[in-house]
Amino acid sequence: MKREAKTIFLNGIVQGVGFRPFVFKLANEMEIKGWVHNSSRGVTVHAEGYNLDLFDNRLLNEAPPLAKIVTIRSVVSECKNYETFEIVQSEVEQEADVFISPDVATCEDCLEEMADPTNRRYKFPFTNCTNCGPRYTIIRDVPYDRSQTTMSDFPMCEFCSVEYRNPWDRRFHAQPIACPECGPKVQLRDAQGHLLPGIGVDQLAQGGIIAVKGLGGFHLVCDARNAQAVRRLRERKERGAKPFALMARSVVKACDEVVIGPEEEKLLRSTAAPIVVLERQLKLANVLPEDIAPGIHTLGIMLPYTPLHHLLFDGPYDFLVMTSANLSGRPLIYKNDEALAGLKGIADYFLIHDRDIYHPCDDSVVQVIGGETVFLRRARGYVPLPILMSAIQVRTPLLGVGGELKNAFCLASGRWAFVSQYLGDMEGYENLQRFHQERESFQRVVNITPQALAYDQHPNYQLTRFALEQPLPKYSVQHHHAHLVSVLGEWDRNEPTLGIICDGTGLGEDGCIWGFEVLYGNASGFKRKGHLEYLPLPGGDTGAKHPLRIAYAYLKTLFTEEEWDTTESLWTDLSVDERQILDRQLETGIQVFQTSSAGRLFDAVSGLLGVCRRVTYEGQAAIELESVAIRFSQQHPLEDVEWEENVKRPYPYEVRVENAQCILKVGTLLGELVRDFLCGVSQGEIAYRFHRTIAHAIVDLAMQLQVEKGPLVLSGGVFQNKLLTEAVLNLCQDKGIEILRSRTLPPGDGGLAFGQLLIANEVL
Repeated sequence: MKREAKTIFLNGIVQGVGFRPFVFKLANEMEIKGWVHNSSRGVTVHAEGYNLDLFDNRLLNEAPPLAKIVTIRSVVSECKNYETFEIVQSEVEQEADVFISPDVATCEDCLEEMADPTNRRYKFPFTNCTNCGPRYTIIRDVPYDRSQTTMSDFPMCEFCSVEYRNPWDRRFHAQPIACPECGPKVQLRDAQGHLLPGIGVDQLAQGGIIAVKGLGGFHLVCDARNAQAVRRLRERKERGAKPFALMARSVVKACDEVVIGPEEEKLLRSTAAPIVVLERQLKLANVLPEDIAPGIHTLGIMLPYTPLHHLLFDGPYDFLVMTSANLSGRPLIYKNDEALAGLKGIADYFLIHDRDIYHPCDDSVVQVIGGETVFLRRARGYVPLPILMSAIQVRTPLLGVGGELKNAFCLASGRWAFVSQYLGDMEGYENLQRFHQERESFQRVVNITPQALAYDQHPNYQLTRFALEQPLPKYSVQHHHAHLVSVLGEWDRNEPTLGIICDGTGLGEDGCIWGFEVLYGNASGFKRKGHLEYLPLPGGDTGAKHPLRIAYAYLKTLFTEEEWDTTESLWTDLSVDERQILDRQLETGIQVFQTSSAGRLFDAVSGLLGVCRRVTYEGQAAIELESVAIRFSQQHPLEDVEWEENVKRPYPYEVRVENAQCILKVGTLLGELVRDFLCGVSQGEIAYRFHRTIAHAIVDLAMQLQVEKGPLVLSGGVFQNKLLTEAVLNLCQDKGIEILRSRTLPPGDGGLAFGQLLIANEVL
């Protein structure tokens, strides 16, 4: 039999995941000769032997678990009669086309080594191998080799070099490989900069707050059971009522405090190790203080995902507060000097190390809604995974700059789109600088230099001004149109589709603030088929911080004089001056904006019921309203017939056709809701009925527009509300309506840039 030869080109996530060692071992097993190397386009294999078709198949079917092969191409080559199979030096090409793995949680093999007193990596806080450890956060450029990462500052010792060069070792070509002799070092310092022994376990146990440098940035950490420490952290960070994330020792311990289903457990234990939003256990006494997540029924929990995290759990606690270390409204801190200066007065101690972070990256946040994973924040563990568009091609390399809130940008070319990690709100100078920093470095990682860009239509957004200053072709995109098309793009569809987009704010084409929109369209355009009736929003977006003022304006506009007189007792928390100013604003229209926002409607009801009247973080009023509703439903089992009949019945509302659009009228809804409240019906019962009412209204709007002829897109940040979304999904299932929701991007503004880009692709 004649010896064959072929060159095999593999593309996808094939660097930094143990793919070359896998190829090496497979080739030796099958007596294949030749070589394998990384290139800027992926992995290239030259194979010589007698069963190369089987070799091809096994490359595809037995690849390492972290690898994702997207394309494989083989060409017949000249047989060079190699005598061995080797891993050779990477080849750098000008045109790069390779996908980088996200950061990966510490594997079980590494944890076993860290727990073994006889192992040289015993309690070593940077233990990693080809199956785990830092990836995206340390890479400067492709291909993924040590010299292209922040580990280039740490020459390997002889022991690590032997492991690195041994094809049969688990650390063969593991680029972040390190040990106590040659790897990064941790230091514990107090607020005055003095070096201290240990890594802070004793300090945490005694109630201290530590700034801990992690994979993608600093966390502020304290013992979650210590109510005084939690309160001090909240006060020092000026966090208002925004919930803290927690890190639990284990799934078993987490189950003491939250309800964990099979899907949630799978997410917690995944290599991405995101924060998973979970419902609290219903019990009389909780170990964890209410101040961790005041006013809400959920906790955001993750498991330790770095060696250092595991070592911190040597202490006598099962839960640690693990919140992003950033000053209020500013980007995540990820450099040692910035932490030591910026977090002084917040942290009592600093646990730092000398491995630099190149791409700062927050923790991802997910929740299981309707049996599927919904991203609330997409970052560490998932970025920079691409979106494949089989039916859509981006002809010109494009940048979608994203929205002003919860920003993430998107780069795309050909069949691939890459959405950046969550970057936060773009209101301040530092946040905009972080956007520019990440945009430039992300372009190198994904090898896309945009030739045109897309941006939001709002003229006052920082990113709109940035876009208009660029010497490139550009296209402005209506906010809710981008939401619709983002979901269609995730499903690789572009046929005209009906979508209901519910969020807090977005500039409409008529100059009003949109936010409860029924759109029909695709990337080529859209028609507004319906919306929530326009209502007055005093102060515009700033007014969202005052839910009771919104409620006042809504009721004063919708109620008759007789109905209004019955509401006097609702406004005791508004001063006389506030009411007089609101009355003048409503009379004159000065600083009053017409809005169809779903988010503001939820805010108004939350303020009206006294659930939340002072907003300290975005979405707080609606989140707390959902929590009140869910806590009520948990106390009333479904088999309670009276509860079923009375509480699940929606409030009355009207859908009226005006100017060929379906307008949702909520005057009767709010009227009956107010009557219930004044008659002593509980907050929880009213909140629950309100959620069900909006779910019914959403489905009624869709049915009136003949959605049964096609799928229905649900998008916008309001669909991060689990109670509302699952009610809509159940009603749609009963009526046989197919639903399209975001799968790999957040339904909120974190997915906006992808939609912007696809719309611009149709025009530019």
